[in-house]
Amino acid sequence: MDRETQISAYVSDSTKQRLDLFVRETGLKKGRVIEDALNAHLDALEELPASAIIPTRIVLTKESGARFLERLEAEPAPTEALIKLMQGHE
Repeated sequence: MDRETQISAYVSDSTKQRLDLFVRETGLKKGRVIEDALNAHLDALEELPASAIIPTRIVLTKESGARFLERLEAEPAPTEALIKLMQGHE
């Protein structure tokens, strides 16, 4: 077993609440849960191509955020391929 060392990190209140609930429900120690999660994340980063990694947070300017929201809320027109699929054509 590797020698243990302490690290420190700031997390959001909601993340801490989720962690606290998880350790209460499972009986696992916080350090174990954090180390397992961190190792799983680092393993994925090492094994997957960079193009497969999707950031968990996207930082947008106010203007780009407004444009993104407009596009998200707009109903796109169906593509020709979708129309054919829904009509039962292959």
